[in-house]
Amino acid sequence: MKNKLLYLFITFVLASCSTYNYQTNQDIAIYELKTEPKEALFTERKYTKGSRTLEFYIHDLDDSTFQFKNIQIYDSTLAGELEATKSDIVRDSLIRKNIYLKNEVHINIDRRCTNKNTRIYLEPIDIIELQSYKVSDELRDSNKKQVKKILKIYLLVNLFVALFILIIGAIIFS
Repeated sequence: MKNKLLYLFITFVLASCSTYNYQTNQDIAIYELKTEPKEALFTERKYTKGSRTLEFYIHDLDDSTFQFKNIQIYDSTLAGELEATKSDIVRDSLIRKNIYLKNEVHINIDRRCTNKNTRIYLEPIDIIELQSYKVSDELRDSNKKQVKKILKIYLLVNLFVALFILIIGAIIFS
C-alpha cells in the first residue's frame, strides 16, 4: 500500500511539472540599436576579429548609405570598399521576425560625396557615431524573471518531495 501511495505521489509531482504554458512575446524587442564609443571599433575584439560575420554600413552627410565590404581594421584606421545600397532603413529595435539583422553595424561619418570613391579610409576623427545591436534590457529582465520563477517552482517541488519522503519514512519506521 505504501509503495502504491509513493508511486502515485511521484507520478503526480512529475505530471504537474511537465505542464508549462509557454507564451511567446513577439512585441518584446530582442535587440536594440545602441550607440557605442567610436574607439570601440578599433579596440573591441568583436569588431576586429568578427568583421567577417558583421555587416558594416556607412551613412554619410548626404544621407547616402553604403555597405562597407572587404574591411580591414587597424589600430586607428578603417579601410574597405563601398557598395551603394538601396535601403537606408535603420531600425531602432529588432523583433524575432527580423532578428537576422542583428549583425549590422552602422557608422555615421563626417564626409560628403562618399559615392565618388569605391575605396575609403576612415580614422576615428571621421567617425561621428558607431551603432550596433545589443540584447535589450527588457528581454534581459524578462529572462531573469523566468529563471527566478523556474527556480522557485523547482525548490518548492523538491521541498514537497522531501517532506513526503520524511512523512512516509516516519510512518514506515514507527
